[in-house]
Amino acid sequence: MHTAPKSLPRVSGWVYASVILGAALGMLAGYAPLFNATAGVFVLPLAAEFGWGRSQASLSYAASMFGLAIVSPLVGAMMDRFGIRRVIVCSAIVFGLATAAMSLQDGSMLMWVALSVLIGVSGAATSVLGYLAVLPQWFDRRLGLALGIAMCGLGAGTVILPITAQALVSAFGWRTAYIALGFGSVLLSLLACGLLRERFRGTRQAHQSSGVPQGLALRAALRSYRLWAIWLVFILSSAATLSLGPHLPSLFADRGFDASMAAKSASMVGVGLLVGRLLTGLLIDRIHAPLVASVFFVGGAIGVFLLRGAHDYTTLLVAATLIGLTIGAEGDLISFLVRSYFGLASFGTLFGIAFSGYGLGAVIGPIGLGMWFDRHGSYDVPLLVLPCMLLVSAALVLSLGRYNVGVRAGANAAAASA
Repeated sequence: MHTAPKSLPRVSGWVYASVILGAALGMLAGYAPLFNATAGVFVLPLAAEFGWGRSQASLSYAASMFGLAIVSPLVGAMMDRFGIRRVIVCSAIVFGLATAAMSLQDGSMLMWVALSVLIGVSGAATSVLGYLAVLPQWFDRRLGLALGIAMCGLGAGTVILPITAQALVSAFGWRTAYIALGFGSVLLSLLACGLLRERFRGTRQAHQSSGVPQGLALRAALRSYRLWAIWLVFILSSAATLSLGPHLPSLFADRGFDASMAAKSASMVGVGLLVGRLLTGLLIDRIHAPLVASVFFVGGAIGVFLLRGAHDYTTLLVAATLIGLTIGAEGDLISFLVRSYFGLASFGTLFGIAFSGYGLGAVIGPIGLGMWFDRHGSYDVPLLVLPCMLLVSAALVLSLGRYNVGVRAGANAAAASA
């Protein structure tokens, strides 16, 4: 199931810092901040130019997330086979060019959706799936902290890039904005890959010759209850939390708050998200990760439940912050749980499978909530169901039990030699 690690050469502290900085920079310029976070900036100009409804202009989010979710296991397997940096570089170039190609839109809905799917497929390795796959090779006892710090790059990107995109659209138009974002992403991603280092590259045979702790073989992991429990946890939790993102401002407006007050809800989600990433990273190094996850899921369930019944503005902002905390925790937990239960032998493939669950939830949740509201004119029933999904996620993650002792022991030995 696993092999004893050989002694690994010591490396300077700069290498560890470089890996974290590279992952943070790569995620700042990657799929989620560059395309998803800026999508709202392009909705109005596209709708105005082509006569689309806002729902049509917003189709690109669901299409790109669908592409990302479907391709994630394959991208993970390619990282195991060819090395993480190679896959990220190829992905980043295609992703940047596909983003720039969005400037060629002529009003064809087929072209709009097809390019969005391509962006999701090519952008998968520029997301946490690619960059967070490097960190478990270098960190064990401080893996949670490393993940939390690196994820701040993604948080910074979600703040910086929408502002940048809006400035570009206002100054030069939406077509030029897409071109600038696409080529800017390529440049920053290549810089990020220059900072990244891989400790164990490529195939399982290369892993064995480098002395990496093996963990579970792929075939055994695919038969494991734990893998599919983790996959289901992140389908349910991401569907429950990410479904609310596009709908929070509308929900606040329905309660009688003006546009600026409604917009503040998204800001509070962002604050909670950033705090959740850092806090989760600190806690999972010290406390059993499933226990930490369950607390955040229960907190998110409380936040969603408050959204249903509260009409007080302060209470609603607290609810939005709790939901943001849960979203932030999810990003750190996927990589950490896969690393702790399955090791590095087939980490990319298994991480890709687990991440595909997160991606599918991100597609299903917002679409399902929007369809329900369009049909029934109310969020009341979904706001009862979503907390239950988070509570089920909490129970499922607790059912994972103790970490794989052999995997953790091997990782500690490898980390001690660094």
